[in-house]
Parts: sequence; C-alpha cells; structure tokens
Amino acid sequence: MSTPTRILLILAVLVLYFFGLLQFCSHKICAACGTDKTVSGIIDNADSLSQYPIQFKYGDMNPAKGPGFDSLLAAVKAGNNDDSILEIIGLFYEDEAAPAGFETMGLARATAIRNAYFKDIPEERIRLRGRLLNSAAPSDKNAWLAASEFKWLPKQEVIPESVEEIADGAIIRFPFNSTEKEYDPAVDAYLQTLAKRVAKTGERIELTGHTDNKGEPEYNLRLGASRARQIQDLLVKLGVKADLISTASKGESLPVAPNTTEENSHNNRRVEVRLIKKQSENQ
Repeated sequence: MSTPTRILLILAVLVLYFFGLLQFCSHKICAACGTDKTVSGIIDNADSLSQYPIQFKYGDMNPAKGPGFDSLLAAVKAGNNDDSILEIIGLFYEDEAAPAGFETMGLARATAIRNAYFKDIPEERIRLRGRLLNSAAPSDKNAWLAASEFKWLPKQEVIPESVEEIADGAIIRFPFNSTEKEYDPAVDAYLQTLAKRVAKTGERIELTGHTDNKGEPEYNLRLGASRARQIQDLLVKLGVKADLISTASKGESLPVAPNTTEENSHNNRRVEVRLIKKQSENQ
C-alpha cells in the first residue's frame, strides 16, 4: 500500500471515530462533552408507532419527537411575550421510579423537555412542575406516552392558585404546616360545585393529601391524611355521602415541584381530588 493511500485511510478512520463520538455525546450523558448531569438522552426521531408530538416511554425521562412536533413547538413559543412564565408540566405514573437526582419522574421529564427544546428561554422564566396521572399505568410498557403539558403564565399569576381544576378533579392547596385549606372563596365555590355534581352523577371522590418536605416523613404522612380528611368533612357538610369519599396520604413522597422555594413548597402542600365515574350495574 502506498504512503498516500495509507494516509487517506488513517484520515477516514479518524473522521468516522470523531463523528461517532459526537453522535454518542448528543444522545447520552457524557462528562467529556460538558453535558449537565441532569440531562438525559434526547431521541430526535422516534419509531413508526409514534403518536404524540412530544412523547416518552414508560419509566424513561427522555423526550422523543413525534408527529406534529414542529407545530407544537411553534405554538408553545408563539405565547412568549418576554414578560411571562412558561410552565412545563411532566406527567407521570405513581409506579414510575424517579431518576437519580429528581424527586419524581414528572419533574425529570419537565427538566428534560426544558433542556432539549427551550434553551432559548431563560431558566428564570420557566417553571418546572410534575403532575401525577390518575389513570392506571399502560399494560404495554413499550407504547409511547403523552406525558407533558405547557402553559404561559403572566408574572403576576405565578403564585399558585388555592384551587386548580384539572382534567378529572382538582388540586386544593394548603398553608405551611396546616390542615386548614387556604381561605379563598374559589375553594368553597369549587367544593359546592363538586357536591352538586356527585349528587347527580354518583361519582366517587378520592382525596389524597400531600405535603412539602419540611419535618419528618412520618409527621408529613399524618399531615397529608389530616388535610384529606378536612376536605372530606367539608364535602360531607355540603351533602356528599360519606361512603362516596375515600382518603389517603402520600406525605412528602410525591412533590409536584422541587422544595427549593416557598412558591414550590406551596405547590406541594395540597389535596388532590380525583373523580371516579360510577360503574354501570351491568359491569
């Protein structure tokens, strides 16, 4: 083999080596690349079974692009007016283990989405939240999940509401170390509306109490239970049958935000209300 040919082969091998290294670093945690250790892999092209613009596999924090990704990203960024806060919500199932360094899979997913697709927005203008999915985990663990939501908030509305209605229930927030809900007419109005609804539908109500991470875990477990019972008592006074209500507590174990600021801790001090449709007599 001539010397020029040998040099060309060596150069080709070096090019392939460095190209492969760059590809590896773009999809994996790589200390040599200076990548933030909290950022996991990003899947740019998902498989043929993709269903959602931003999607995840069960038990995985890595976002993947799916059908309509560009349209979704453009729609979200269109709401940016340089004076608002982008709330990124990572959804998760209770039995999905939290990745190392995160309190929940939901917070890990929200962080990964921010780092993958919203680096052009300053971190101080992004609020990361997790939200527990109330439905059962999918039986097909290889199926893609739609596990994210986005919302633009005016700066003056960043403090969490006392009551926040969601798809199949609501989140009712509590002051620090208290079993008394926030004094807010919106909470009373929601509970009255809820009582009237279940009187017609016969739906069951599941109440789960949560806390921030201040105090001992055992105390917080009891505090979460007391919060759930307080909402139960209010609903019973409004005419809801006691046997339609169940209560539970997760204490500090399932935060929706890192307990790093008072705002985040306020988000975590909550009772989550879940409505369970009445089973038909034929089922």
